[in-house]
Amino acid sequence: MAMTETSPGELAPDEPAVPQEAAPPAPTAGPGAAGNDHKNVGSQYLGMALMFLLAGGVVALLMRAQLASPDADLLNDREYRSLLTFHGTFSVFLFLLPAWIGVATAIVPLQIGAGRLAFPRLQVLAMWLAFSGGALVTASAFATGGRRLISGWSLADPIPEGGAFRGEAVEFLVIGIAFVLAGAVLAAANLITTIIRFRADGLTMRRVPLFTWSVLVSGIVTLLTAPVLIGGMGMLYVDHHFGAHIFSGFTSSGGGSPVLWPRLFWFAAYPFLFALLLPALGAVSEVVAVFARRPIADHAKAVAALTAVGVLAFAGWGSEVPTLQDARWLFAAGALAVLAPIASVVLNWLLTLKDAEDRSLLRSTPMMLALGFVAVLAAGLGASAVSAVDATGDLHANYWQVGQQHLLFFAPATIGFVAAVHYWGPKWWGRHLSAGVGKLEALLLVGGSLLAFLPALVLGLQDMPVRTSSYPGDDEWQAMNAAMSLGSVVLVLGVLAFVLNLLFSVVLKRGTVAPTDPWEGHTLEWFAPSPPPRHNFDKLPEVRSATPLLDLRTAEPAPAGAEAGEA
Repeated sequence: MAMTETSPGELAPDEPAVPQEAAPPAPTAGPGAAGNDHKNVGSQYLGMALMFLLAGGVVALLMRAQLASPDADLLNDREYRSLLTFHGTFSVFLFLLPAWIGVATAIVPLQIGAGRLAFPRLQVLAMWLAFSGGALVTASAFATGGRRLISGWSLADPIPEGGAFRGEAVEFLVIGIAFVLAGAVLAAANLITTIIRFRADGLTMRRVPLFTWSVLVSGIVTLLTAPVLIGGMGMLYVDHHFGAHIFSGFTSSGGGSPVLWPRLFWFAAYPFLFALLLPALGAVSEVVAVFARRPIADHAKAVAALTAVGVLAFAGWGSEVPTLQDARWLFAAGALAVLAPIASVVLNWLLTLKDAEDRSLLRSTPMMLALGFVAVLAAGLGASAVSAVDATGDLHANYWQVGQQHLLFFAPATIGFVAAVHYWGPKWWGRHLSAGVGKLEALLLVGGSLLAFLPALVLGLQDMPVRTSSYPGDDEWQAMNAAMSLGSVVLVLGVLAFVLNLLFSVVLKRGTVAPTDPWEGHTLEWFAPSPPPRHNFDKLPEVRSATPLLDLRTAEPAPAGAEAGEA
């Protein structure tokens, strides 16, 4: 029977009569205070991420207000570029990274039938490193020299060349980012160990759910890239604080080399961006299969494609470094190659949806967000392909890069995160988010992303340089900048709607109480109560495939009229 979403104020439907088979008990929650519970730690990660998402949105609005009209004087060049640095740093290191760590921390043990993370206290330590790093990065804006942080999220010029760069702001910034990345390394190692060692009986690696597999691949990429970035931050600190001349102070007789920094940074940061996209691909894979009412079209190919994204992410980093022109064709091939498995995952989703049993389910909030994710990602794939084959490298130095990076990485990862919270929120907190507000979020986030970043591609074709803080009134850039500013407003409204939805539905407990299996899910997390107890499971069903709950439902259907979520 058809399933519809519930909204706050409605009565929760009866829980389905899902047959339960005895199985060996799941791993226990282990020692420690209740604060070590992975669901609570995930929620705390989420709170931090949302705080910096809002901060980054406010900064973006200020920047777009400056560029909404020509000859604007709301911000001078240094103030604009300083805000650009904090917007990028907040978005990548302090929103997307902790957001996906938080979702993975809460959901992965449930998906694999575990009672806890492998090292509960380690995840708490990782969380506090992230919080401490966020505080240091925020403090850098108010420290001495804070207004001179004009290097963008890649910390390019003038920081690596800043032998004369005085003040504590640079040191607060790089130490803060290093703390966040150190926490990410610990969290990734913990999640990887949990996936490998704590899976339920019968849940072989070939049967691991796609979200968990995406977290595994993302965690491995993080373990390979974050230490490089941490080392780079340490080198920047030593260069600035002790005058080591690693990057700065270049002379013909010796000293540092500023061109070393972009090579070091992008060698790690380029695959790191794909590590932030991978969990979104995994989460949307789960949403598509569940709302299509069938397993993913080809689970093995989806696993292979997600793995290929992680491997090939390391192949194209040099395409972002303008001083590597001699090997540009090689890195261009790598940048193109990594797009193929992403497209393969999208094709797998479309094949799954082609045979969807109930088309009305495509109008549910998680599915609307998933379809919007596909639309934005498709634009990003196209823009990235064009950027990769650009022989001149000009598209990496103008607004095409801004549009391409946002459409491929930042916007899809954000939309996928919102979809994941709507999908797993009823299980995580035992409350549905408002369906009506959720649909509004989908329209605002997807529409705002396309309106904000597709015009950036046009500005790239018009050769508007990145970090431009003002332009004359007779310039052809005016129309597209106005469109981008409008899209940014729409996007921030979508973010605000999402945060308010969480606040009212979950924090204030106004959302409808969720049953055990509100979406008729396929994987083990939907076997636990909503919200799960600290130990997650009293018993587990027998696992014979990648979709154990779908197997139970198919083998012995629930009585007519008892489906979860039935209207």
